[in-house]
Amino acid sequence: MQTELDSYFNSIIENVNLEIRKFVRSDIKTLEEASLHLFSAGGKRLRPLVLVSSSDLIGGDRQRAYKAAASVEILHTFTLVHDDIMDRDYLRRGLPTVHVKWGEPMAILAGDYLHAKAFEVLNESLKGLDAETFYKAFSLFVKSIEIISEGQAMDMMFENRDDVTEDEYIEMIKKKTAMLFSCSAGLGAIINKANDEVIENLLQYGLNLGISFQIVDDILGIIADEKELGKPVYSDIREGKKTILVIKTLREAKESERKIILSVLGNKDAKKDELEKVAEIIREYSLKYAYDLAEKYSDLAIRNLSKIPVSNETAEKALKYLAQFTIKRRK
Repeated sequence: MQTELDSYFNSIIENVNLEIRKFVRSDIKTLEEASLHLFSAGGKRLRPLVLVSSSDLIGGDRQRAYKAAASVEILHTFTLVHDDIMDRDYLRRGLPTVHVKWGEPMAILAGDYLHAKAFEVLNESLKGLDAETFYKAFSLFVKSIEIISEGQAMDMMFENRDDVTEDEYIEMIKKKTAMLFSCSAGLGAIINKANDEVIENLLQYGLNLGISFQIVDDILGIIADEKELGKPVYSDIREGKKTILVIKTLREAKESERKIILSVLGNKDAKKDELEKVAEIIREYSLKYAYDLAEKYSDLAIRNLSKIPVSNETAEKALKYLAQFTIKRRK
């Protein structure tokens, strides 16, 4: 089955990459280079895989899906460029971040350019569809950007709090990360005029997959090495991110351990050995709990999938695999 899925995924990625390169062009070469920088670093293209597989699942139009998938990946990359500026990260996918290589002003412009390009490509993907379908797709895309912005704001505000609850964390990652997975799956259905029940189940599939993905991303931030991760190790601890691992540990650790964590969490000048000590405490209290929680949401995503009539069995296998992959990945 893996060979079948590898071939299936590679075909999607190649075609989506072609669409991205076709649209992300500029007469200003520096702007074009800065805008394309993170695409050239690779990336898993998970959101395009979700969108095209969702479209295939219901027997959809591949060419239209490739464009819609490119629009989602361009939007995602815009958020990464601006996130890296906000978080002062110097590495992304193993390469210098856009603001490190070209400076903050050009990085902000590259993000703005990608934001506009995402709408241009989405518009092309919807060409020829009826007004109601166009409205549904555009509304979902716009709403997703609003919700992602809210999630990013919550994430930043949580850095200044030590009392963030698990429910607040789940709400934040639903908005910041899971919403674009949900948008991807939902668009795959909408652009092919699926009924409301199918659209809703795919939206929920994407949402649950995205929650699982972000929990594992937070886990990798304290167990992966920098080469695997492609970004600075322990950066979440240094920035004071209130991940599920931190929340669980602060809730259950001894007072002496809490003091150690709180003295390092959010300390931009923390030394490597201090960060490693905090990561060790966090792993002890929360690693299994976080993995179990990620698995719960992965299972929910697969359950959402089981409610949808299948037109393409390879696409169904692909979507199940993507839900399971989120909890098995190492980077």
